[in-house]
Amino acid sequence: MIAYDVQGEGEPLLLIMGLSGSRRGWYRLLPHLTPHVQAIAFDNRGTGDSPPVTGPLTMTDLVDDAIDVLDAAGFESAHVMGVSMGGMIAQHLALDHRDRVRSLILGCTTAGGRRGAPPWRMMTATALRPVVGATRTFPIVIPALYAQRTRDEQPERVEEDLRIRLADNTDIRTTLAQMAAIARHDTRSRLAELEGLEVTVIHGEEDVLVPAEAGRALGAAIPGARTVMIPACGHMLSTDAEDAVSRAVLEHLERVRSPSSSPA
Repeated sequence: MIAYDVQGEGEPLLLIMGLSGSRRGWYRLLPHLTPHVQAIAFDNRGTGDSPPVTGPLTMTDLVDDAIDVLDAAGFESAHVMGVSMGGMIAQHLALDHRDRVRSLILGCTTAGGRRGAPPWRMMTATALRPVVGATRTFPIVIPALYAQRTRDEQPERVEEDLRIRLADNTDIRTTLAQMAAIARHDTRSRLAELEGLEVTVIHGEEDVLVPAEAGRALGAAIPGARTVMIPACGHMLSTDAEDAVSRAVLEHLERVRSPSSSPA
């Protein structure tokens, strides 16, 4: 069974984490959310306390796990927030199970179909991790994940994230299976189907892993979506810009609770 917990009061918000991460990765954002929503955070298959990955993964598999969490927690539907790979899962969840999604927040993610050079830092770190361990490979990916200002002025925040990654100790087989699912992700031809759903896209202007233009393109392809671009912010949204990101999320939730909101 997929591991999850529910914290807070109010309408449900399902939180879907990115590559290799467990629900521990929401540790910065949760204190901002739980006074306003019931935050449902779960461990994607193969991370945290969830069952291990035993074979290939598809986006459908990852969506099914998210649906199982909603069912187990007793919610017919929820607002959904996904970051990075989690944002890809969230797109498929909204497209294939519209009745389960009240609104959608997509952070540091893409519609897929990306062309260009592969993320060499991520690939190198993934390849080396079984040999030298996460402590020595994490520095390789730091420039791809964090804004320059965070690296220069708040290195302790990066170190806190590393401690979370080390505690997760995600198996390399999970990472590779998730990366394969990411490689096949492409919702570009379907995003118009989200018309009428309240959607906010949040993206860092300095995101190297998923460039800012991918976030802008995602927002532009979803009818009526709001796009929030955050300066001096890389891929790790809540580490680089905790206050700005939490404000964007809470503003989204306030809009969807207002009488003028479009029904999901």
